[in-house]
Amino acid sequence: MAIVFTFALAPVRAAPVVSPGGLAELPISADRCAISLALTGRHIPGCGGHPETDLGATRRLPPSGFDVAAAPLDSAPAEQGYFIRFPFNSNALTPEYEAHLARLAAVLSSAQLQNSCVKLVGHTDSIGSDQFNMRLSKTRAQRVAAYLALEGGVAMERIQTASLGEKHLIKGLPGPHPLNRRVEILARHNTGEGCK
Repeated sequence: MAIVFTFALAPVRAAPVVSPGGLAELPISADRCAISLALTGRHIPGCGGHPETDLGATRRLPPSGFDVAAAPLDSAPAEQGYFIRFPFNSNALTPEYEAHLARLAAVLSSAQLQNSCVKLVGHTDSIGSDQFNMRLSKTRAQRVAAYLALEGGVAMERIQTASLGEKHLIKGLPGPHPLNRRVEILARHNTGEGCK
């Protein structure tokens, strides 16, 4: 008679990848609750609020809507946000990322963030010349800005873009790593002096 032992292993969670600016990657499928949390650092009513909830975890919106007693951005640090990825040597937005940016535009138009400023910072991996990578990072940030403005209805006066090429690679990852191909999405409170 043989005795068989079975073990149930707890799932191993990888540590989130964090950019040099301290930003985490947000999953492409993140809902408006997760996007809002990444931009403000606070949960909004109906979106959880449990400490064990991961930043990137998606949650359902409450049936009553999104803007109920939203936490104001001015209670958050000066700038915070997350980053999204881009394909190699490209500034193209896939349909999945267009859907993500549509949810981001909805968050930026919510009561919580309607008066906020948005900064989009383009990055590349280390493959290619410095000049090429600077241009590519610029077009990535501009592509996201154009989508938010033209498709999402976010006023261009609220959007600022910057490009860093390969100057700020993610620590601990090799230069050619795909996570270095990103645009950081940052929000900050508009103090009344504009968004530039």
